[in-house]
Amino acid sequence: MNTLKILLIILFASFMAIASAVESKIKQVVVYRQGAKISRTASVTISPGNQEIILDELTSTIDPNSLLVNVRGSAILLSASVRTNFLGYRKLPQRIKQLEDSLVLVSDKIDWLNTEQAIYLGEEKLIVENQKIVNEEEKITATDIAQLADFYRNRLTTIKKKSYQNNIELRDLKEKKKGIEQQLQDLQYQRGQKMGEVVLNISAEQATKISVNFSYISRNAGWSPVYDIRCQGTDNPIDLLYKANVYQTTGYEWNDIDLVISTGNPTVNNDRPVLNPWYINFFEPVVTGYGVYEKKARAAAPVSSNIYLEADEEIAFERESEAAPIPYQVTQTSNQMAVEYEIRVKQSIPSDGKEHIVPISKYELPAKYNYHTVPKLDQHVFLLAKIGEYNQYNLLPGKTNIFFEGMYIGQTYLNPEVTSDSLVVSLGRDDRISVKRNMLTDYTSKKVVGSNKTELKGYEIILRNNKNQLVSLEILDQLPISKNKEIEVKLEEPGGATFNADYGRLLWKVDLAPGDTKKIRFVYSVKYPKDRQVSGI
Repeated sequence: MNTLKILLIILFASFMAIASAVESKIKQVVVYRQGAKISRTASVTISPGNQEIILDELTSTIDPNSLLVNVRGSAILLSASVRTNFLGYRKLPQRIKQLEDSLVLVSDKIDWLNTEQAIYLGEEKLIVENQKIVNEEEKITATDIAQLADFYRNRLTTIKKKSYQNNIELRDLKEKKKGIEQQLQDLQYQRGQKMGEVVLNISAEQATKISVNFSYISRNAGWSPVYDIRCQGTDNPIDLLYKANVYQTTGYEWNDIDLVISTGNPTVNNDRPVLNPWYINFFEPVVTGYGVYEKKARAAAPVSSNIYLEADEEIAFERESEAAPIPYQVTQTSNQMAVEYEIRVKQSIPSDGKEHIVPISKYELPAKYNYHTVPKLDQHVFLLAKIGEYNQYNLLPGKTNIFFEGMYIGQTYLNPEVTSDSLVVSLGRDDRISVKRNMLTDYTSKKVVGSNKTELKGYEIILRNNKNQLVSLEILDQLPISKNKEIEVKLEEPGGATFNADYGRLLWKVDLAPGDTKKIRFVYSVKYPKDRQVSGI
């Protein structure tokens, strides 16, 4: 029996020497648009021979294909792999543990108060149901009655008062318990979440200490761009604050780490598109038992485009933008495939799935301002800022908070992925400039001449400047575009507009003095065969 115990101890000690668990520390995190590369480091003392090292306490969302391991020291790395530990569970973050401890204390207090309430209710029931405690042969004096009455009154009063106090305390404790549970749920905490591990097979000729640097990608993280645009007036440039909303649900806190924000995305499909032959043939109707199914030819839907930006002219800017200092230093590196922003101050990102703002950069952008309206779609006037040479800022599409003259205006969407020479940013509507678009009944008619029908359409746009300063205003409208040579669209009266026939664009540029009112009128006609119908007029 003793020999067997010794053998078991030797085998257990050998197993512990072969497979030892080692904790590692996060060295750097590179957060991509979707996913994050987590770099870790660990120091390990190994014995001679082949052995297995387990790097535990890792996220279970590791992409095995992304694992990179570098061993420094007198040892050889034989293999490295990723696996899931279903028996061990990750350590609780400190704030989660505090909340859970508070939840246990509150729950225990509620249980005890409920027990105490049951005791008091039982005592009250006993007193009320046993008020007659003497038989008929016993004589009871007035003094006895007075003493019994005092006992009932005093004890029942004590019980009622204590029950009332307990009910108040129970109410408060239940509200506190509900708040803690909601806080735990808000933190997206999951008890018993499994762990990931990196298993290393290492060989060494002698006992030595090595350092292991390894990295992997987890898809449970990412960031999205968000901007703050601040403008102090149309005589000033735009201040653009570029920020990153970083989130992660890896199951582990990122405490005091070196953070890098990258515009890359390793999770997208990197296979190049393959263009296959495109075959066409005559359409053959499918004959069914109930008749013939005919498929009518349909014109391809036009590609969505912005007729204002597509026909926009190039804008010259006199000033060059300069990157203004932000609260801490950020080093920008432009690679072939992405731009990286290395944050020089340690960051902490909890694993709660919430977005945590990290400032990236701040720019002073020269801009040209003008007022713009499209009364066909919205009878309001918008202040626009046009930014030239915007490609140098490496911006991405994202939500933008607008502040004008110190006041929060609202949100818009910044889309730098356009083909125009200038980036147009809407700074909000100005209700002090009025605009109305009305159909002119005198210029609206239908008439038939020969085999053709002609429809005449006329509109009037009324503008008024209620501001105390001169404004330069662009008015945009449009004519329909014919896709058939039998349908003829003609601009009868442009009203002083610049007309672009390719896009059907009508553009007016007017200056409105304070209190000034102007009217713009345009008329167009559509001619087509009288026995046909035209949609979209």
